[in-house]
Amino acid sequence: MTSLPKVLAVIPARGGSKRLPRKNVMRLRGHPLIAYTIKAAQDATRLTDWLVSTDDREIAETAERYGAPVPFMRPAELAGDKDRNSVVVRHALDFMEARRGFEYDIVMLLQPTCPIRDPRQLDAAVDALWESKLDTLAS
Repeated sequence: MTSLPKVLAVIPARGGSKRLPRKNVMRLRGHPLIAYTIKAAQDATRLTDWLVSTDDREIAETAERYGAPVPFMRPAELAGDKDRNSVVVRHALDFMEARRGFEYDIVMLLQPTCPIRDPRQLDAAVDALWESKLDTLAS
């Protein structure tokens, strides 16, 4: 494929973590955990759009303070500890496609609990998937 793909990255950040409460806003080397994933998304060049999906006002405010788009608050029915990331990503994808008026070619899931991430890796993943015949790519 020669054209550039339309890529949506979703950072899911639920407020109700049971094992480590408030983990997404806990400080790690002076910044909230989620800030590191936000920075990687900001610096990646292959993302058409990216956002934080959360049900939690404090997480939303923290994400916005670090420059992340939080275009909606995730509905409570998608914020339980048994809700799968696929449902959360689908919700974000449907919202953004309706808002932007086009379909994305690639959807990327960026877990905020993996703070060590180079934006060049995100770009390389988009390129690798786009240039392959694969349906998915995981790291």
